[in-house]
Amino acid sequence: MDSVQPLAIPKIETSPIPPAIAEEIETFEAEAQRALTGEVSGDLFKPFRLQYGIYGQRQPGVQMVRIKIPFGGISANQLRRVAELADRYATGVGHVTTRQDIQMHFVELKDVPAIMRGLAEVGLTTREACANTVRNVTACHLAGVCQGEVFDVTPYAKTVAYHLLRNPLNQSLPRKFKIAFSGCLHDCALTPIHDIGLLALKKTDGTIGFRMVAGGGLGAAPRLAQVLRGFTPMDELIPSIEAVIKVFDTLGNRKNRNKARMKFVIEKLGFEEFKRRWEAAYTAMGFALPNHKPLTLLQHRDAPPPLIMPTRNGTVNGNGNGSGVHATGRETPFEMWKRTNVVKQKQDGYVTAAVKLFMGDITAEQMLFVADLAERYSNGNLRTTINQNLVIRWIPADMIADLYEDLASRGLADPGAELVEDIIACPGTDTCGLGITSSKGLARALAEVFPAGRVPADLQDVSVKISGCHNSCAQHHISTIGLHGVGKRLGDHVAPHYELHLGGSVDGTPKIGQMTVKLPAKAVPAAISHLIDVYRRDRRPNEGLPAFIARAGKNKLKDELIPYTIVPPYHEDPTFYYDWEGEEEFVLEDLGPGECAGGALEMIENGILEADQELYQAKLLVEKHQYSVSVNKSYRAVLAAAKALLVTEGLDPATDAEVFQEFERRLAPKGIVPSMYRDLGKQVGDLGPKDTTAQSAQEKMTFAKGFVDACRAATEKMGKDLKFGAVPEEPRQAVAAKPAAIQPAPAPAAPAPTGAPVYDLRGVACPLNYVKTKLKLEMMDAGERLEVWLDAGEPIKNVPMSLKNDGHKILLQEALEPEAAHYRVLVEKVEA
Repeated sequence: MDSVQPLAIPKIETSPIPPAIAEEIETFEAEAQRALTGEVSGDLFKPFRLQYGIYGQRQPGVQMVRIKIPFGGISANQLRRVAELADRYATGVGHVTTRQDIQMHFVELKDVPAIMRGLAEVGLTTREACANTVRNVTACHLAGVCQGEVFDVTPYAKTVAYHLLRNPLNQSLPRKFKIAFSGCLHDCALTPIHDIGLLALKKTDGTIGFRMVAGGGLGAAPRLAQVLRGFTPMDELIPSIEAVIKVFDTLGNRKNRNKARMKFVIEKLGFEEFKRRWEAAYTAMGFALPNHKPLTLLQHRDAPPPLIMPTRNGTVNGNGNGSGVHATGRETPFEMWKRTNVVKQKQDGYVTAAVKLFMGDITAEQMLFVADLAERYSNGNLRTTINQNLVIRWIPADMIADLYEDLASRGLADPGAELVEDIIACPGTDTCGLGITSSKGLARALAEVFPAGRVPADLQDVSVKISGCHNSCAQHHISTIGLHGVGKRLGDHVAPHYELHLGGSVDGTPKIGQMTVKLPAKAVPAAISHLIDVYRRDRRPNEGLPAFIARAGKNKLKDELIPYTIVPPYHEDPTFYYDWEGEEEFVLEDLGPGECAGGALEMIENGILEADQELYQAKLLVEKHQYSVSVNKSYRAVLAAAKALLVTEGLDPATDAEVFQEFERRLAPKGIVPSMYRDLGKQVGDLGPKDTTAQSAQEKMTFAKGFVDACRAATEKMGKDLKFGAVPEEPRQAVAAKPAAIQPAPAPAAPAPTGAPVYDLRGVACPLNYVKTKLKLEMMDAGERLEVWLDAGEPIKNVPMSLKNDGHKILLQEALEPEAAHYRVLVEKVEA
């Protein structure tokens, strides 16, 4: 069998590695060798490895190497080196990320030091591209050439990036920290979703500076940044940023990783108190507001090439379309590409062209080719974009047809760059250890819904982003149509699903998209197609999809999409239980203990979804004049919604009668739903005669919909602590009294008693065992202890960690009997 020949790499200009960086790489190499020989454990090596920008993959034994590209600026020479390293040590493919980095996958740990040295020789690094550090500083890819920019933010982004690189200030933060620069109100760099966002401003007297916002972030708890300084003078830029980092470093939650980002610091303190702490930190650093020490900027050489350049055959370019084909009432491929991928610069005679990379991937051979084009048509500089593409700037406008022909010859002339058809997707389950679903597989499936270059004009302001989990690496929260992967257990099988978020944006008034409905992965393309059909059916004149989503509202759109949420049983259609492009049945891999609260929330969410599905069928049955069956569906909808809310009480009733009884006893008196829904059993339990009238069926359905909507509204006010918002407090003696009924249960060969009351939850499954314990602790005072008995397996694995995540102390954890079928946990309540 023929072996794969390595690429022919042109000569790469290199410089000696500075001694300090050479020593840094040698240190990593020594530790990597110790890890490979087993002298140091993987757990100890992991934080060290992350500090150097090296991630583990879901595949054992290989690494992902992340190269930091400040503001997205990379030269042709540097790109050739990346291509060489990707071809030699990785898969021959580079991946441009939503933070303008470039990643290589499937790298063996032994080869990482060689990659680091190769990068260092051309001025690149992986340092602090991962870990609890200041990550890559991003900026708009059009900075310096944008027609609407206030000024070029490039030198400021570069100065901040290199000031913070290897800076002792940010080597061990509570969590990662992200900074972005935008040059105009369009805000291409998405400042509202960053820990620090800096937007270019100019005063009426011509003074330039930045509006500084702080506390943004996506992930499982998305937050938009708030204005910290309306105008930051340039000489105060660095100290202003450092003061924010210092406050975060001091007050960030180092105990609970899930609460460690700066947005949670602000949430806990309140923004005004956070601002006061920031001002104090600024002053303590030896500065005062205002302060005017000069800022020394790092410049980025980006001089334009000559306007008139020879073509390959030595003639001056004309206005041809690059393919020898003239448009005859229909766009040629070149015209389509030029319309979607080329923008005029603010400098006369020049354009910027985007090279669309499908989901950010580019082969080593293509990298070499693009590097050549950047030198042939421009000044040898390129920029990565936060939408996972590459752009070549400073192209003389009359050379664009030749550039298109060259790109097309290597499969790099796809139209639609940075538009709706340019779907953003994270690596998902391809390589990421946290990925749940195949986001890239779904993106390929959606390409049929949004064909490149042929998407109608009414979708021009739309974006589609897909994350393989809730961490939002693809930034699904701020897209018009956002999706993030989850799994959903249905009987003995698990089906891949996506939670659909609608209406997110950062342009104009920033908005986090609303989670609208959970869709099985295989139904997503059909559901999105239907959403677009509904938009075109019901829109107002000149109304775009984002405006339509905002006007129509979550509930209307959810009702339209409910049919697509239904998953057939496995024996009827097993394809729903396979992910896109998956060859084996979908499984949820163990992503770690301590997720009981999330499991409870999912039970609640699934219950409300079941209620919606029952109501949908009730409506269809009324339309088909099957009134008595419709009444039954309305009844089931009420039961499903009531049962969902009972999860907050740690209950999963087995019978309809128990659902009604417990809802009336535990939830109705708390005012969680309007009083008209008291005595549910009496109001909906009578299913009526077989010949139920249309009016009666409609009345039952109206009642059921009102109840389900009330339950949904209650869950939307509920926090992750499973507490309902804006619920009138019960009298102290009714809610907070000590439970007299907790008695030590008889123990089988019980270990030494702890003296604490025993709560026997053997036989109670996750997550209800956690909810029950949580409720019990809420009725106790801080410092009191509770002994909880749990089954082996998932209960003892998850419940203690979840209680610890809530802030309580776990004092003891041991088996109740020699065969370790059951455990006891001693927990001490800590006041929130």
